[in-house]
Amino acid sequence: MNDTSHKAGSNMMKFVTAILVAALVIGAVYFFFLTPGQPPGPQPPASPHAIDQTK
Repeated sequence: MNDTSHKAGSNMMKFVTAILVAALVIGAVYFFFLTPGQPPGPQPPASPHAIDQTK
């Protein structure tokens, strides 16, 4: 393998690694900071038309 092929392969791996790291960072930010938690305030009562599965 000549020097040009080695440089191209090495730089391609750096590019793929950079994209993977960026995707993981964006996913972590979304997961930990942008997903809503439990809504504040009282919760509405369950629907009266819901199927009772306690029997």
